[in-house]
Amino acid sequence: MEYKKILVKGVNWVGDAIFITPALSTLRSGFPKAKISLLVPENLAEIYEENPNIDELIAYRRKGSLKERIKLIRTLKKKRFNLGIIMQSTSYEPAILLSLARIPERVGYSHSLRNLLLTKVVERPKEAQHEVDFFLGLVKSLGIKVEKKEVFMAEDREAREWAEKFLIENGYREGDPLIGIFPGAYFGSAKRWFPERYATLAERLIKDYEVRVVLFGEKNDLPLIQKIIDNMMATPINATGKTSLKQLRALIERCHLFITNDSGPLQIASTTRTSIIALFGSSDPKKTGPWREEGCTIIYKRIPCSPCFKRKCRSLVCFKAITVEDILRAAKTYLSRECQSNQ
Repeated sequence: MEYKKILVKGVNWVGDAIFITPALSTLRSGFPKAKISLLVPENLAEIYEENPNIDELIAYRRKGSLKERIKLIRTLKKKRFNLGIIMQSTSYEPAILLSLARIPERVGYSHSLRNLLLTKVVERPKEAQHEVDFFLGLVKSLGIKVEKKEVFMAEDREAREWAEKFLIENGYREGDPLIGIFPGAYFGSAKRWFPERYATLAERLIKDYEVRVVLFGEKNDLPLIQKIIDNMMATPINATGKTSLKQLRALIERCHLFITNDSGPLQIASTTRTSIIALFGSSDPKKTGPWREEGCTIIYKRIPCSPCFKRKCRSLVCFKAITVEDILRAAKTYLSRECQSNQ
């Protein structure tokens, strides 16, 4: 069936926002003449700006008032969408929203009583798979063949100019190897390697390779970042709470290596050519690992309880097993090559 107006209800987290981009490009290839609109929380909207597979970006406040929600429903109803695709796999709210907006065909994954609000229920895959493939499953259910699986976030000229200016203002000299570190993870502490070890790692990298280190984080990561800085002799560049998502990408793009926990910034980094070292604790790299193999190293010490997917863990045996030396060995290949190229 051919659809003229398609609404995709996006996801709520940065990592997932990147993961659905292959589904958007596949949807575009399947319905090249359709107008494709994407409905997302306003804090994620900039991830999709300049995305060629989207005709319209509709941003809303997740914690908006009842009046705002009613206004959104009326707006969607006026647009007369033929098809709605719900990327959120368990939430009732988007299914209710699309139903109240009178979208005649509503596609989503099977989940309990939510199925009553869908016109096409897609069975959840029995075997574990990467989130990119999971989201693609919804589009494939419409009979569309998947040709490419590339995550995407557009480059931004203004963000690049900001990144260059930010680095210069913080004493960075062009040509020096630059290493980015993101020690946070919004989901919980069970996805965060230890700040003391990040501090030791940063010190060793600065000493061994004469690099500059830039620390990334959101405003609520400031206590965590300060703990790392307090445990360091050298002074890193602190970008915590200072970047938009576009600026974050532009700054990661300037790095020669990006070291991070399983996080949203990890997935943003996967849309660049920057080399990546990703540390996994409670989560599973088969599900949420970076969506490219070249220039990526995953450090994951699987133990009997892995993956537990917990937000918090008292023992953190999986992360205790990851040493500073493990990461230095992984970094050596990338940085030796970079240092040689700069000679």
